[in-house]
Amino acid sequence: MRVALCASLLMILIFVNAAHAMSSTNFKINWDSVNSGGADISTSTNYNLRDTIGEQAVGPSSSTNYIIHAGYRQGDTDTTILSFEIGTQVNSSETAYTAYDNSNKTVTVASSSGFSTGTFIGVVENKGLAQLIAIGKITKVVGNVLTVDAWDGEPGLLSPVPAGGDDFVYRLNGSNAQLGILTPLIGKTSMTRTSVTSNLENGYTVYVHTDGELRYGTNASIARVTDGSVTIGSEEYGAHVYGTTATSTGSDFGLTTSARAIQTSKTFADNDRIGLIYKISISTNTPAGSYSQIVTYTITSNL
Repeated sequence: MRVALCASLLMILIFVNAAHAMSSTNFKINWDSVNSGGADISTSTNYNLRDTIGEQAVGPSSSTNYIIHAGYRQGDTDTTILSFEIGTQVNSSETAYTAYDNSNKTVTVASSSGFSTGTFIGVVENKGLAQLIAIGKITKVVGNVLTVDAWDGEPGLLSPVPAGGDDFVYRLNGSNAQLGILTPLIGKTSMTRTSVTSNLENGYTVYVHTDGELRYGTNASIARVTDGSVTIGSEEYGAHVYGTTATSTGSDFGLTTSARAIQTSKTFADNDRIGLIYKISISTNTPAGSYSQIVTYTITSNL
């Protein structure tokens, strides 16, 4: 039986590239300045003011190859930025890997052919319903070593050296989630990642919903998971989310026509990402057919 899952994106807004002057593992300073006074926001009934006292040599400067915007207030903008994109697991890009390094943000693949800088990748250990995942964006390719900007998902749980023979790296730039041909004894998965950049002070929330059951024609559908775990041998279909900004974590959940929050932040975002894993299992009584549904991801600003 062949089962296909389609993913659609309802909203894509402005995409920006963000640069940072200083950063550490947990913090970033976008603009820094030593001043003698001022306020981030001063307000009255009709006006807002952002002011700084005591800065030297502020304003834009440029040369042939560089531009600098000097001064703390150079980073201020009244333009709202909310960038959102998704990408699904490309099964044809499946490549085994031999080493994974959480600290140095690298993975060593059997072949780097098909992988390039700027591409999101997903590392999967023990492929299946209980798989572990790490998501990153490639910044450098040297031989068969891929370096990413950061790992998200559950990167601290992956083994440095995989041992199961079912450990792979995928590109995450597809538009359709393919769950393949199913049998009652093997559970199948497919990964989708998100990426959010925003300057909204109150943050954002990402939701997911479907156009109906995972179905074949009008008479056959695969039951949604209701007990928190998609189990081999049972007819169950659902999803699980992983990541620093992920919500609805801890168990497998059913995908419905009602919007479900899967990712949220209460502050600014710079390439916030999560991984959503579609999970499916069938029983011997599941009718054969080509099953499909449309999954829609939406993002809204928090009030």
